[in-house]
Amino acid sequence: MNDAANQPFAPGMTEVLTEEARLAALEDPAATAAFWGEGAAEVAGIEDMTYPGADGQAQAARLYRSGKEFAPILLYVHGGGWVGGSIALNDPACRTLVAESGWNVFSISYRLAPRYPFPAGLNDVQAALGWLAQNANSMGLDGARIAIGGASAGANLSMAAALLQPGAFVGMLLYYGVYDRDFDNESMLRHDTDPGITRTRVQEIFQLYAPDAGTDPLVTPLHAKNLSGLPPACLIAAEIDVLRSENEAMAARLREAGINTDFHIEPGVHHGFINRGRLLPTARACLSRGADFLKRLSGT
Repeated sequence: MNDAANQPFAPGMTEVLTEEARLAALEDPAATAAFWGEGAAEVAGIEDMTYPGADGQAQAARLYRSGKEFAPILLYVHGGGWVGGSIALNDPACRTLVAESGWNVFSISYRLAPRYPFPAGLNDVQAALGWLAQNANSMGLDGARIAIGGASAGANLSMAAALLQPGAFVGMLLYYGVYDRDFDNESMLRHDTDPGITRTRVQEIFQLYAPDAGTDPLVTPLHAKNLSGLPPACLIAAEIDVLRSENEAMAARLREAGINTDFHIEPGVHHGFINRGRLLPTARACLSRGADFLKRLSGT
């Protein structure tokens, strides 16, 4: 049992926590990525490349190919609280989405805080979209059908990009996103010290990323006045997560705005669970939910 919240863990969650503690002690991101990536789904092809960021700098990207000619593309933005994370750490999720949806995935890096605070990372996401739309067809991809998605801070950046460019995306696939700056809502207080990410850590990363942004909707999308220009959305939240309440609120706001919205809270898992499919069956199931959403977007 998770005594702090009096909620049972999903099968495999205890093992995940044990491995996360072991890997954190190593302080080796490559070893962490290699462990969680073992046994990940096979895809038709993987190409490491760069795209020009917003200030002309070369930013790493990885293209996962489905093997289908001119298949649509998911522009994937990794999480990490705007201050960390990587393409490699999100490799299992990207592989599964490609293998199960038939879509291609273009997974990108972006400049990180605190060296590059808001809006540098968001500007890079926008630059990636522009570059991808311009070059997709020459790479055998469908540049007219681009969805955007990611996890945590990546979901935040995805929604901010969609707010900035109505009509640019055919859909949004968002895992346990950061949508507000309310540190006193129900889940923030209930799961304050539970595994995954703490309330204190969320406060810290806001200070590193956007200390003076207040409720700017490009930082806290729940404060956007109008969501009606957004594309269909699939939001998946974790039950044992300080961010659960704002995910519930965002799903409600999208539906009120008339946006076709799928929303699911996965029981018994904590923030960041989506790349833990090696030990956690529900991580794989939630990626399958995302893949099903992408298939519906493309009518397959």
